[in-house]
Amino acid sequence: MRRDPQMIVNLTRENVVCERASVAAHALTRMRGLLGRRTMPSGEGLLLRPASSIHTAFMRFPIDVVFLDGNLRVVKLVPQLGPWRTTAAAREAKAVLELPAGESARRKLGLLDRLAMIEPDVVPVVQQLPGAAGSNTVTGDPASGSSDSTGGAGADGAPRVLLVASDRRFRAVASALLARRGYAVAIGDGKQDVAELASRQHSDVVVIDASASLTAAAHEAGKLSNLRPAVGVVAVGNEPQSGLAALPVIPKWNSFETLFAAIEQARGTNRRNEARCGVGPA
Repeated sequence: MRRDPQMIVNLTRENVVCERASVAAHALTRMRGLLGRRTMPSGEGLLLRPASSIHTAFMRFPIDVVFLDGNLRVVKLVPQLGPWRTTAAAREAKAVLELPAGESARRKLGLLDRLAMIEPDVVPVVQQLPGAAGSNTVTGDPASGSSDSTGGAGADGAPRVLLVASDRRFRAVASALLARRGYAVAIGDGKQDVAELASRQHSDVVVIDASASLTAAAHEAGKLSNLRPAVGVVAVGNEPQSGLAALPVIPKWNSFETLFAAIEQARGTNRRNEARCGVGPA
């Protein structure tokens, strides 16, 4: 199995299916599967690839079985498959995702949904301010393997979002889904001056991950408000919070529709501030 678990997202419903999926890509690891394990916690999974069938002999707990075609589209769902059951199979399947029992319903997984594996480092991280080595803007569809890195955001008129987070998995998933929505996404790992980075990237909206420190996120948001009043701010965290300094925090691992809606609301605030100030982003 691969050493680093992968994250699997649902591109159709734009949410996370599995935070930590081990990938069994060799015959021996596929044969071994979940044998010997006593349980599988929520958020974990096992992707058998290639595979078109499984059996649950010698297993100790039920699982949900998701059959996927070559494009990781769901072709069959078998929920609550118990131990010592006969073989489950789907002729058109090229991969099988095993999840904890009930997880497919909890994650709202459906037939024909298209999934994607997100590598932790699928999107390059800005290590220095734009203009220095390491600055990147992401556009395109990362799920298809096509993405562009450029030095300037929004050259094609796309809304410009600066994503600032130390959580590399959140950076990867959020930037991939934002790029699919047509946003030009610049990435920061939280080590830079956010206001200066937003200025140089001509950002319309800044998304700040407040998981590590709500106080630090509120400080950065306040600094942005003072120095860049035309830039909208959205804060995300592991749990929803009322926030500090009028900075509400939305959960970052719920449906990404919430994040998209918050970004659009912040863009509306951005435009109103621009009209009030009489200037656009510098």
